[in-house]
Amino acid sequence: MNIKIIEDYCKGCGYCIDICPEQVFKESTRTNSKGYVLPEIINLDSCIGCKKCELICPEMAISVEKEE
Repeated sequence: MNIKIIEDYCKGCGYCIDICPEQVFKESTRTNSKGYVLPEIINLDSCIGCKKCELICPEMAISVEKEE
């Protein structure tokens, strides 16, 4: 899978971290240009492509695509 996070859209809500059944994300120490704490992808190989993170993101900052 390929997960893209548009960092400037992210508002650091953490919904993606909470909803992921495979614990692909964690809170990072990085912030975006607006000062929001960004999620970090830590287990990309565990991603099952359920797109729960993409669907729950209120800012539409995450996209999940199958690698070709």
